[in-house]
Amino acid sequence: MKRRSKLMLIVAAVLVGVGLITCLVGAGVSSAAGDPLFASVLGDGKGYRYDFDGSKIDKIKLDVVDAQIRVIGGSEESYMEILSFNENLYSFSGSKSLISFKESPSVSSIMRFWESGFTFKGMRYILRLNPKAEDKAINIYLTDEDYVKCLEIQSVAGNIMVQNMGTDTDYLFSMEEGSVAMKNVTTGSALNITSTGARPCTVRLDDTTVRMLTMDLMQGDVQAAGLSAYTSEIGMTHGSLTLDYIPREAVFTIQADTKGKLSVNNVGYIDTYQYTTKEENVDPDGETPEETITISGKDAAVYLSIEGLPSQNNGE
Repeated sequence: MKRRSKLMLIVAAVLVGVGLITCLVGAGVSSAAGDPLFASVLGDGKGYRYDFDGSKIDKIKLDVVDAQIRVIGGSEESYMEILSFNENLYSFSGSKSLISFKESPSVSSIMRFWESGFTFKGMRYILRLNPKAEDKAINIYLTDEDYVKCLEIQSVAGNIMVQNMGTDTDYLFSMEEGSVAMKNVTTGSALNITSTGARPCTVRLDDTTVRMLTMDLMQGDVQAAGLSAYTSEIGMTHGSLTLDYIPREAVFTIQADTKGKLSVNNVGYIDTYQYTTKEENVDPDGETPEETITISGKDAAVYLSIEGLPSQNNGE
């Protein structure tokens, strides 16, 4: 055997040895940290399931281009499903305290296969057509006992649905366009929805109670029924807002400004509406929590239905 061939064999053997040692060290570190290297394949082969201990997760962070994202409480166990994504176009990581998913719109992400135990799946996934947006989905199931402190979702054009959640979770949603739907959700923390695109962001809030509600929408279509919050700050440049609001406190202030249509309890107003509960509602023997609703719309139509307001109020 030639000297050069022997040298190549030695180099190859060294590389294989280094690779094996690296894999063993990685597996040991992962096992010690409680981080799984691989997710389990679903029975239909369309995606993966990742089981986790929701009581130890501080944050779930998702960054997608376009997908259906569902967060459902009341499950018997906590787990996450990743369905119909091109497997070379996303990175995924899971640890004791953080679950992170990031979708890439380009093939460049195949160069990042070391970030996840199941990102690079072979050249066949590069050659096949990307899944349709309506087929791509991330489903997160949580038990009633599990408490995820923060759920952060960034999307270009995704659809987010949250239902049957009763933990004090921060919900932070940002997108260019898409939709947010929440039903039967209660949190002693914040709900923040931001949309920057020229196309409408559709928001539906049903039987939703939060401590702090913040919306900043360029183009919005918002409908809320049975909404309650201690502090609400809603900004909308264009679109429409229909709000059926239930104050939780005896003392509350409402401030609404828009150049578009403005209606409060079926009474029309021009440009602005303001109301503050009277002094007799204040408890003289202690602190009285104050609830505030602030709505600012450039030319958005605003339709408010507020429980507890005197009829035909003139804003004084």
